[in-house]
Parts: sequence; structure tokens; C-alpha cells
Amino acid sequence: MVCRRLGAVLGLAVGIMMAVAGCLGKEKALQLTETSAQATRRVNILWEEAFAQLPAGVTTERNLSLDSLSCDAPTDGGPEGRIFVERRAQVVAPASSSWSVTEVLPTLSEFWERKGYKVITDDRIVNEYRHTVQTDDGYQLMVRVYDRADRHDIYVGVNSPCVWEFGTPDP
Repeated sequence: MVCRRLGAVLGLAVGIMMAVAGCLGKEKALQLTETSAQATRRVNILWEEAFAQLPAGVTTERNLSLDSLSCDAPTDGGPEGRIFVERRAQVVAPASSSWSVTEVLPTLSEFWERKGYKVITDDRIVNEYRHTVQTDDGYQLMVRVYDRADRHDIYVGVNSPCVWEFGTPDP
């Protein structure tokens, strides 16, 4: 009976040691991040900052704001279980203006360049132009221009890096 208890205690101790070693071996898993609330605030600030560069009267359609998208296939090499925040919308030019929605891309790309954001994607595919930049703290901003022959559809988006919902991994 004593041997069984001793065996169980030793087995539990070994299991705990292996779990601790596993956590320590995955240093990124233990790193603190912003909380999802902080990431949402930062995404909103970057969003407002971008739209402040566009003429008055510019509106958006198909607005999408998500505060907790799964980051379970992270491209940053970090652990699963984190989330990211995203905001996207289609830009609509004012009807009563000579300003064209096609001016969104040069306006925002030049603004982001002045801010020193790193260009991640700047390419043209058939009927599509993609421009994505990244801030020093890992937030990504993008413009997508779709040439539909009779019109241009322009989308702007901001994504946070992967974060733990409460800034730390779940216990």
C-alpha cells in the first residue's frame, strides 16, 4: 500500500516536472502580451488615424470588427490559444466630390511610409492590388484594390498581433 502511494506520488512529481520543463522549453508560451482589450484599442486608434487621412465625407460599408479571432495557426512561431483583433471595411467615396476612391491606396501607403511602417506586401495580381504594412509593435494595416472594370472596390483593414485574451496564457 505504501509502495503504491509512493509510486503515485513519484509519478505525479515526474508529471509536474515534465510539464514545467515543457513550459520552460517553450519560452514564447510564457511571454506576456497585450490583452485583447488593449489590442482592440490600438486597432481602433490605427483605424481612426488612417481614415483621418482621407477626405471628409468618406464612408465605409461592410464594416467588420472582431475582437477575438483564433490565432491557432500562428505565423509568428508562438503558441496556440492566442487571439487577434481585426477591423475591416469597404471604403466609399463621397458622391458629391471629385475625389476618387482609387486615391485611397496612394494616400494611405504614403502616410504609412511617412510613419515608418514596414512594407509586408506591395504587389499586383490580376485585377487586384495589395498593400500591407506592419508597425514596430506587430500591427498590420492593409489596403486592397479590386478593379472590377466598371468600378473599383477598396477595402482597408487593421489586424493586431496574436495576444493572450487577458495578457497571459490561461492557467
